[in-house]
Amino acid sequence: MTELKAPSLQSLLESERGSTDSLQLDFEFEDLDDVEFAIPPTDVLPTLETVLSEFEADSDVASELGVPVPRATPTPSIGEDCGVRADGRGGGGSGSIMRYTLLHGISAQLASASERVNAGAASSCAVGAYIAVGTSHGHILNFDVTQTLRWAHQDKHSQGAVSTMAFNADATRLLAGFARGLVTMIDTQSGDVLRELFDVITPNTGVLHVKWTSRSSLALCADAGGSVWSLSFTRKLGIRGCSSRCLFSGSRGEVCAVEPLIMDVQGRHELDQYCIVALATLSKYFIVTVRPRLRVIKYHALQGPQDCLPLLAWHLVLIQAADTSRSVDPVIVVGRGNQLFFHQLFVANGRITLLYLRHVQLHSSLLSAHWLGPKCVASLDTSEILHLVDVRSSRELECMDMANAGLVYGSAQFKGLATGGNVSPAFALAGTNACYNSVVSRGTQLYVLGARSLHIIGVRTWSERISYLVKNHRWQEACQLALDGYVASTDRPRKRAQAKERIIMLFKEYIANSARAPDYCLGAIVNCLITIGELELLWTQLWERLHSNNNNTELFLQHISEHIEQEHISSVNPVISQALVDYWLQHSPAKLEQLILKLDWMCLDLNQVLKAVKRHQLYRAQLYLNACALNDYTAALTELLLILTPQQTDLGNCLLVYVSSCLAGRRYPSGNIPVEQVHQVKHDVLRCLTSQHSADSPPDELPYPYLRSLLKFDTRETLNVISLAFQEREFSNELGYSHRKRIIYLLLEIMTPENATWAEIGCLLNFIAQQISTQCLPRDKQLLERVLSHLAQEEIANESARQHSERESAWHELLSSNCLVDISSDEEQLELAQRASCYYVVEYLLEKLQRYDNMLDCYINNPTRHETMFAYMERHVASRERAIYEQLLCHLGQLLEINAAETTRLIALHYHDKLEELLNLLSCQKPLLLRLLQCLNGRHINLQPMQLELLLELTCQLETADAVLDFLINSKGYRLDKAIEIVERHELKRAVIYLYEQQESYAKAFDLSMEMLRTADKDAAQAEAQQIAKLLARSASMLPEQQLERCWFSFLQYILPQQELQSITKSMLHAASQHIDLHNLVQLIMNTHNVTSSFGDIKELLMSMLISSRQETEALRQAADNLCQQLHEEFAQKRRVARRGLWVTSMRCILCRQRLYDQTQIIILGACGHAFHQRCLDDNTTPLKHCPRCAVALALEQNDDAVQPVHFLPCPSQHLLLNGSTNCQELGTLQLKAPPRRFC
Repeated sequence: MTELKAPSLQSLLESERGSTDSLQLDFEFEDLDDVEFAIPPTDVLPTLETVLSEFEADSDVASELGVPVPRATPTPSIGEDCGVRADGRGGGGSGSIMRYTLLHGISAQLASASERVNAGAASSCAVGAYIAVGTSHGHILNFDVTQTLRWAHQDKHSQGAVSTMAFNADATRLLAGFARGLVTMIDTQSGDVLRELFDVITPNTGVLHVKWTSRSSLALCADAGGSVWSLSFTRKLGIRGCSSRCLFSGSRGEVCAVEPLIMDVQGRHELDQYCIVALATLSKYFIVTVRPRLRVIKYHALQGPQDCLPLLAWHLVLIQAADTSRSVDPVIVVGRGNQLFFHQLFVANGRITLLYLRHVQLHSSLLSAHWLGPKCVASLDTSEILHLVDVRSSRELECMDMANAGLVYGSAQFKGLATGGNVSPAFALAGTNACYNSVVSRGTQLYVLGARSLHIIGVRTWSERISYLVKNHRWQEACQLALDGYVASTDRPRKRAQAKERIIMLFKEYIANSARAPDYCLGAIVNCLITIGELELLWTQLWERLHSNNNNTELFLQHISEHIEQEHISSVNPVISQALVDYWLQHSPAKLEQLILKLDWMCLDLNQVLKAVKRHQLYRAQLYLNACALNDYTAALTELLLILTPQQTDLGNCLLVYVSSCLAGRRYPSGNIPVEQVHQVKHDVLRCLTSQHSADSPPDELPYPYLRSLLKFDTRETLNVISLAFQEREFSNELGYSHRKRIIYLLLEIMTPENATWAEIGCLLNFIAQQISTQCLPRDKQLLERVLSHLAQEEIANESARQHSERESAWHELLSSNCLVDISSDEEQLELAQRASCYYVVEYLLEKLQRYDNMLDCYINNPTRHETMFAYMERHVASRERAIYEQLLCHLGQLLEINAAETTRLIALHYHDKLEELLNLLSCQKPLLLRLLQCLNGRHINLQPMQLELLLELTCQLETADAVLDFLINSKGYRLDKAIEIVERHELKRAVIYLYEQQESYAKAFDLSMEMLRTADKDAAQAEAQQIAKLLARSASMLPEQQLERCWFSFLQYILPQQELQSITKSMLHAASQHIDLHNLVQLIMNTHNVTSSFGDIKELLMSMLISSRQETEALRQAADNLCQQLHEEFAQKRRVARRGLWVTSMRCILCRQRLYDQTQIIILGACGHAFHQRCLDDNTTPLKHCPRCAVALALEQNDDAVQPVHFLPCPSQHLLLNGSTNCQELGTLQLKAPPRRFC
């Protein structure tokens, strides 16, 4: 390698066949950098990272098509550069998705070419198996993937800059277009020029694009005139040729972008038989087929800023439809401005169809848009910031600032500077920031061409991103990314296995760097290993490394505890479990209890744990370990029941849940007891509860201590547990009934008045009643009598409403199930229920005995039945035997107090004719009468005037003045004189003023208002004055002018001298100026304002009045101008309609059959177009109602709108407007020298 020399650029340019013949030339050149330009050996086996990279690249598309994954363009051996700023947006973290590299070798060659041989700055580039760069002076430099210069070509025909280049599919040919119209084909192996085409495009235009199509002998070329040409290359008898054909003319719209669809799927896709091209102009984009025949598939309008070019890019994408079907189809992204549109191209029913997929809107206008793989689109905006957008989520993943790259723009070609600027202004403006040929993509890499440099932006694969994050010590992000990849591969076993292997590799890298790895990422590592199920690595390598370093063990235990709580793991290593117990015993024993309940007991040190739970009173853990680990369901129960007190709420609830679970065959706290042990567990627990004495019973111990302890703690919940146990199948046979009866008698023996309160005894008796009524217990007469004696007690001390309701429900259930038939009769039960105030039972018995006269008493006395009482009355209102109306009369007051709205609704719907009787019934109860009348009035019932006046009287007596005024305003039908008399009697002046106004007695209303103003305090004076001003404004149309002016003068004479009313004086004077002569008003102000009569005192008032007057005058003038403008426009519209041409279908008068000469006044008929002379119509004595020629009806009457009107055309010398008919219009002059035409 030390002896190998690279040919210089000058030698390549001067040689005839390129680098092959110039290797022996001795020119100056620099030594090669072995590290930078080293070619990797081919016999090196690929690493796991490269395998994952190849798997990630296009695996979705490849697996769907069933073809091998195409290898990406090899990345040259170059170092990463930090000259370009990156900004991460999204879950990947800052700079982890896009990889920026600068091609130092190519960049150095470009700088050398510009300085040594005057090649000029770079102008375009193309990427295939080689990298070709064109310059502004017509040079083309071709490099291989190791950045070695293979050959160089210089244009000898002065065709200007290299504007565009393109490699064919196998990279054996390079097409290059020049700024002055030359198209050159070069052999990429030798650098030989195979074809030079001077006349294949529009003359005197430059080449904007050259593109190879899916056909190896067909290329496309777009020129600066906006035309697109197809170039068909031929070779006959060894002679190379080319035929050019115009596909799209620039005169129909200038094409800015051309993008052929190239699918390397080897005939496995239906579209492979077509040659498809996407074209875009400044106003639309369209998809066409060039082969087998030229046809437009679809086109769409394309809008955007005038200085932005359209963007096109194809890619094969795996698409999953709504019906879960999957297909690989080409997707085109179309962009302009800040908009990106995605369309799918596919074949349906033999036709090529373009389907819209989605729309993405960015924050700034775009310069380029390219696919980087099937999932991402890279877009460069006008600020030279590169955005990476995820296509599926339309979310921006990351962005990178490319301002330092020195991007090359092709604006000179779009402006036609090399050909004299013969382009349209719109085309030149749109191409200001053109970079079609300086930003190109291949695979997952984007190539950005600078003036003297070439940059690559690649998308890292999932594995590469993890390696990058690890390299930069961003462990948290690396772990999260690794987990996301593992979770996303759920339905893909091969990829899931690879992801798992990569996470294990990540863990090993973390172990190797554990001395420098921060604490915060330990949780992420633990989460990764638990997710992939590699728990042994946690218990062995990670724990051993942390334990040996004597650090982070507490943090490790905390993370493990979180996963145990979330039930991600249920078993740990015994060593870890011992450390876990010791740690949480020191910090939080309650947390330790939660962990024990979540863990499998087999991983615990039972000796350590049992001692810990007893010492720290972890009762739930003690019950769990004794039951599951020791298979003893009663030892912990007997131990804890003896220490239970009513104050130990947690322990009592825990024991109740434990007993309920065991009696139901479920394991505490979760799961099920093994089937073979269920019966034994139920038997042991029940025997424990019903044991007469404890194991170490003291002498003073009462019988049945365990059951007694539970009942003492919470009687109701203990009975609920027993009730649930009675539902098990062990209690459903004959032996089970005897067990039930025994337990009931045990409960009665325990719950005596000496050892329990009456509330607790009541709960027990209610429980027994429910069990008997549901036939869970046999009907024992002695037991029923005991239960009934409790249920029928007239008074129970400290009985709550809930307990009373439960007592009623139990009694009702016994009655409904006929359990008390042998005890007493229904009459006796009714008497007992009435004495005990159990009205729900009384209601049931009255219904059973069909005694409906006092049914409402039960509902009224039982607050829980108030809501159903009105439904009962509504349901039986038509039944006479129910006596609803009679009971309504008896309890009307109580019903109104319970729910006045429902009572009123019932009266209004069913007893409207009895309204007077009901009102008289409440005559002595004014509040209830008022409430009834208010509800009736609120339902808009047509009350009589006397009833409304009664309501007004009661409102005045019992409600506020504001309520009275609201009633007067919102109610109609009362007599005004009676209402005035009522409100005057109660001295409600505001209501009197309102009634005076309704009576149109404005003078009385004004006098009373002035009286209220004079007696009002300072705070209320302003409101009173404003009310008077509004009153006078409303009375302006009713009062005589002189009387209105006197009222205003009287009002102003009072308020002007008042200092507390100065803030509203201006508004009052302005309101008065509309009704009082201005001279008199000024005189009034001079005489009364502040008692000084100086001009300075009233100057401000007068100026405000004049300003208001000026504003009103200006508003009137503006309104008048608008009205005049509107009238003028309507007149002009009618004049245009009147002067439009008419359709004349005959040249002779239909009355006299003479010709219609010039200077003759004629009449044209409606839609038929027949005409006659005016004088013929005047001479005709019979009025015309139909056309004499075709019998079309004539609209000669104003009210006849269904037929066509008659149009009059006057003589042009007269210029007269005919007035003989309202439908006649002056339409202008009709010259009849030539046959008329029809105007629509």
